[in-house]
Amino acid sequence: MLSPDTAFCSQCGAPQVRVPETATPSSTANNPGLTTPDLLAQGPSSLVNWRHALPSASTAGLVMAIASTLPVVSVLFPLWMLGGGWLAVTLYRRRSPMLSLSSGIGGKIGALAGLLGFLFFAVFTSSYLAIETLVMHQGEQIRSALRSALDQAAANNPQTQAISQWMQTPEGLAVLVVFGMFLFLIAFLLLSTAGGIFAASLGRRRLR
Repeated sequence: MLSPDTAFCSQCGAPQVRVPETATPSSTANNPGLTTPDLLAQGPSSLVNWRHALPSASTAGLVMAIASTLPVVSVLFPLWMLGGGWLAVTLYRRRSPMLSLSSGIGGKIGALAGLLGFLFFAVFTSSYLAIETLVMHQGEQIRSALRSALDQAAANNPQTQAISQWMQTPEGLAVLVVFGMFLFLIAFLLLSTAGGIFAASLGRRRLR
């Protein structure tokens, strides 16, 4: 074993050669001074920096929840869910020096944005119904509108009249609300994940 201060081998007299340490991919990935070709040479990132992903997904989730709740633009909620996943990945890329993201990472960030967006949406919807029912005393009007929609659906399909009558009971209304929220959760997750995957793949093509 040669000491670092030994210039020549004591046995054969050969000069000691020191090989300089090269930067590892993990160290270069965290260096914000890297250029775009350096980042592309490392390939797409396969790890999520949750310290950057959480605030990015939270912001995107809040935006999509507000857009999905507003009466004027809520009819376009599938578009807002797709855009929310795309926005989450875009914000994440701005926070993280690793510009090239894999589709899997984009999907995970988009799914997180969808989950948070659904939670925000559920809070907003519950708050709205509570205010309308307890403060504005519009609970009966809301239930009447729901019953009218169910009766209209049953009139177009007589075979569903029994189901429509059961849905108008307190138990049926509760099941209907829970089932509706479950469908919204699936929509938030799937569409936001798709938006995140699209944003990640689009970012990789722009860097080439």
